[in-house]
Amino acid sequence: MTSKLLLKTTLLSSMLLATIGQVQANDFPGIKKLMNEEEFQKSGLNKLSDSEMEALNSWLIKYTAKDSALIRQNVKAVQEETKTEIRSRIKGTFKGWKGNTKFYLENGQVWQQRNQKGGTRWTVNMENPEVIINTNFFGLQVLTIIDKDKSTKVKRIR
Repeated sequence: MTSKLLLKTTLLSSMLLATIGQVQANDFPGIKKLMNEEEFQKSGLNKLSDSEMEALNSWLIKYTAKDSALIRQNVKAVQEETKTEIRSRIKGTFKGWKGNTKFYLENGQVWQQRNQKGGTRWTVNMENPEVIINTNFFGLQVLTIIDKDKSTKVKRIR
């Protein structure tokens, strides 16, 4: 099951949607169980109080209610997909990113920073930096410059 299919799936009935949302509230494992320990620590979620974590989980339930049945049925498949990792290097001199930067990798792939409000910017000067691209739980890719431990959201364009 691809993340695009999860995101595009809709339920046919608003009544069914309400019922599934209630079921998910009872069955939702919580963000801590959906992330691995490293992701949980890096995200800073370990700093949240129990009541803050509960509020975040409640928000996630509401946000994903339309996909709740598929998410519950496919948590393991999605988690397996998130283990996929691409390792490569950016070709040539890398100067950082500015909101819509393209990343030309040695493996032939081209990725682009997902345009973000305010244009996430980071300036650096490196030659052929090594990168890892991981897919998160929601099926979105994140590029990390290994030597600097700096990350940005990306999408593959080639």
